[in-house]
Amino acid sequence: MSLSLEECTRIITMVQEGRSQWSTARTVGVSLSTIQRVLQQFQETGMNIRRPENGRPRCTTVREDRFIVSTMLRNRHLKAVQVRNSLQEVHHNNVSSNTIRRRLREADIKHIWSTRIFKTSVSPAWNGQLAART
Repeated sequence: MSLSLEECTRIITMVQEGRSQWSTARTVGVSLSTIQRVLQQFQETGMNIRRPENGRPRCTTVREDRFIVSTMLRNRHLKAVQVRNSLQEVHHNNVSSNTIRRRLREADIKHIWSTRIFKTSVSPAWNGQLAART
């Protein structure tokens, strides 16, 4: 459970005022281990700030991710490069087409591949089978 800065400040203040960790956990509505983690972090850093998260920062914001998804849902036959170009025009953020594909995969959107219709000569017997099926 991720706590806000205000909740962490409230926890530290309550414990410094003399309340027990167990009582603080019940008042705030979190587990005892959460209280212990917040206090340990406060003792290590001396401040009530959150540590930076692990991993590489994302190159798109939540708003840009929504733009990518909505653009793709409006026109399912766009290619990732075309979505990338529209993102560049609107949000001035230059990302790779692989990033666009990743964001669509995260949103559980399957890419629709355009199908090619090949013109071939069809034998009269096969043409009759097609007519019978339709």
